[in-house]
Amino acid sequence: MKLKEQYTWMKHWDFILTDMLCLAFSFVLSHYLKFDAINFFDKYEWVCLFIVVLCNNFSITILESTYSGILRRRYYQQISREIVLLISQVAMLCTAFYMLKIGTFFSREMVFTAYSIYFIVAQPLKYARKKDLTRQIESREKIVEEIIEDAENMDIALYDKRSDFSKTLNLFLKRCMDIAGAIVGCIILVPLIGLVFVLNKLHDDDDGPIFYTQERIGKDGKKFTMFKFRSMVVDADQKLKEFLEENEDIRHEFEINRKIKNDPRITSAGAFLRKTSLDEFPQFINVLKGDRSL
Repeated sequence: MKLKEQYTWMKHWDFILTDMLCLAFSFVLSHYLKFDAINFFDKYEWVCLFIVVLCNNFSITILESTYSGILRRRYYQQISREIVLLISQVAMLCTAFYMLKIGTFFSREMVFTAYSIYFIVAQPLKYARKKDLTRQIESREKIVEEIIEDAENMDIALYDKRSDFSKTLNLFLKRCMDIAGAIVGCIILVPLIGLVFVLNKLHDDDDGPIFYTQERIGKDGKKFTMFKFRSMVVDADQKLKEFLEENEDIRHEFEINRKIKNDPRITSAGAFLRKTSLDEFPQFINVLKGDRSL
């Protein structure tokens, strides 16, 4: 059985979710066994530990690609990966306890019990999920083979029910990351605007606009207005035309490369902006608007 889709962690959200639910259940159960109480949410430090344990599980699962190719992997191969995942989580938590010197605040016996219960509970659930998915895919392959026997020229692609959800979730998280990054970029952009204004005044005595805008083609052929810090003189297009008419060699260079090596239209402030790539910073506005992506 060949799975041709490229692996992404979102594709295996079901295994990751099962893993984290089992870990949460094991944490609560071990807390009950140790302290004879299920509710620990009124204790701030235990709530923090609970969140850290779940985040630790999620991060290491992603970094180690624990479920990459899980449907192709034999059971003992997956168990070895699960053991690595478990050891990594425990080692990471122990390191945090040691570095922050907070081991005395929590019951290490209870934490190790939680991980032991988690490992025992999670394996059969994930194995059952793997078998169920394998049966679904094999069933669809069988149906496709039967249909192709009756219609050899029919092109039918196997359809994974999880793929639509994964793509939608992936796009949603991608947009959230774009918005978060763009907000940070726009915050940094505010003082940069003042810096560029001062540079224009000090070096070029330029009263032109700070921003340069140009129409570009984005995704699906959609047009949008791109923002950059202006790095050339205001009448750059007219000066380029005059400059090319007066210099035949430079006109030939421009026709080939669509740029001039020592462009006289670039201001001294603009040269600094280009060298440091600060002229690109206003494009965070386009990211925030959804015109572009990080």
